[in-house]
Formats: sequence, structure tokens, C-alpha cells
Amino acid sequence: MIKRTVLFIFTGFVMLTGCTNDSEANNLANSDNGETNEQIIVETDAGDVTEEEFIQTLKHKYGDQVLTELVQQKVIEAEAENLGINEEDVQNEIDSLMENMGVSNEEQFYEMMQMQGVADEEELRERIVNHLVMQHRVGHVGEVSDEELQEEFEKGEEVEARHILVSDAETAEELHNRLNEGDNFADLAEEYSEDPGSRDEGGSLGSFRRGTMTPPFEEAAFNLEIGELSDPVESQFGFHIIEVTDRIPFEDDFDEVKEQLRAAFTERKLHRMNKEQEELMDNINIEVHSEEYEHLFNTETE
Repeated sequence: MIKRTVLFIFTGFVMLTGCTNDSEANNLANSDNGETNEQIIVETDAGDVTEEEFIQTLKHKYGDQVLTELVQQKVIEAEAENLGINEEDVQNEIDSLMENMGVSNEEQFYEMMQMQGVADEEELRERIVNHLVMQHRVGHVGEVSDEELQEEFEKGEEVEARHILVSDAETAEELHNRLNEGDNFADLAEEYSEDPGSRDEGGSLGSFRRGTMTPPFEEAAFNLEIGELSDPVESQFGFHIIEVTDRIPFEDDFDEVKEQLRAAFTERKLHRMNKEQEELMDNINIEVHSEEYEHLFNTETE
């Protein structure tokens, strides 16, 4: 017969239940005699799994991810408190979700949440707190008014632009100042730009539609007037200085392209939300007491 031991994990506690067998009795006896034994949480004929082995394996496989998520959640919770977000706000969001899904039974509601990748009520509440914090900082991510979309429409279907791409903010600021003082854009692009695809063309990118460039670049470009120079714009590629050289209007009517505009607008807003989360992390003091995890938070040692 296979002996089974059931493990229950609570915050800060590990409890073992099941019928006491000889092995468990020996463990207890050895503990009473002052001997130190690792706690066995699973016993098999092929070998036992100890609590220490279990924990170390979890840390090895998932430690970086879980620790990062825990720290991020602490930061979000602190910001929520600063913003005055409370339990009533969270519950109102849950009630609204249930109403929108047409569900009045909580058990059924959380079953539906699990089908969407939300493990339990605790995780849902954490997600809602994060959502409310980001809503305060960037607005409703999924809500775009027709007025906002009309403004997007009037900015044109495509823009024609050129840029200079460099790897650091200091160089970008220096080049930006030189351009404002009258230096030739094409000459500086050919000399300094790190984009091989446009460098030899004086930085020219040709024309492009929404959704084809990285979100911060696209947002800056579509908000510039013809001939206007952007401040340095940071993306995952580096720092861009952008100049719009032409704007191409839509051939289709507003109603025909409204959903296309909505998708591009939402994508940019999601990117801003990610940047806000990064900024929250950057602006908080984090002291890591384990060398194993210092790399996660770019901890600088003096």
C-alpha cells in the first residue's frame, strides 16, 4: 500500500496531516531527543522529499520571478495607499465585473475567473489594485472617446519622418541642442545615428502607418507638426530625435477606420502604463539582503 501525506501550506506555517506511521513517529522521537532531521513532506519507496529540498527547488526554478512579483506588488500596494485606494474601491470593481459578466453567484464568478487565468480571489484583488493605480496614473486603458479618435484621425493615416538614433541620453540631448542651433539634420544623422537602415539616407524612414513603429516612437511622431523636432524619445532601441517631414491624410472615412485607430491608441496607452510601472520601481529604495537576488533590482553596491 502506498502511504500518502497531505501538505497544507499557510502563511509562515507548514502543517502535515494524515495517519501517523512508524517513520513519522521516529522523526518525532528523534526531534525530542535533540537530533535535527529535515522535515519529510513526501515519502515514497523510491526516496523521500524533504521540505528543504522542496523549497530549494522552487527557489531555483521560480525564485527570480516570484520575488520580483512580490516586490512589485508591495510597491503597487504602497502607491495604492498613497492614492487613497481602499477595500471599498476594490469591491466595487469586483461587483462591476460580476454585473458585466451577468453573474450573481461568487462561486460561479471565481470559476469563470480561473478559466481566464486568475487563480483565486487574492490574485484578482491584487490585479484590481494594480489596475486602479494605473488608472490614476494614465487613465482608463480600454476607454477611448470618439473625440480622441477623431483627433487621431485628423493627424493622418501616415507620417513621413526621419530620425537620429543614439544609445545614450547625453548624446541625444547634445544633438538635439545642435539641431536647434541650426546644424543640418541629415549630416548629423549620417555621422551619429546608430540605425543602419536610415543612417545613409540622412535618417529618412519614409512614411509609415500606426502600429508599425515601437509605441513611444509612434506616439511622438504622430503628435509632431510637419517640420517640428521632437525632444529625445526613449524606446527599447535607444534615444530618438524625430522630425516629421510630411503627413498623409486618410483616404477612408472616419467610421471605416475608427476601430483601427482605437487599437493603436490602446496599444500606446498600454505602453505608457508599463513605463509608469517601471517608474514606480525606479523611484523606490530597494535594499537586497541576498547576493543571489541583487541582479533582479539593479542594486548598486558602494
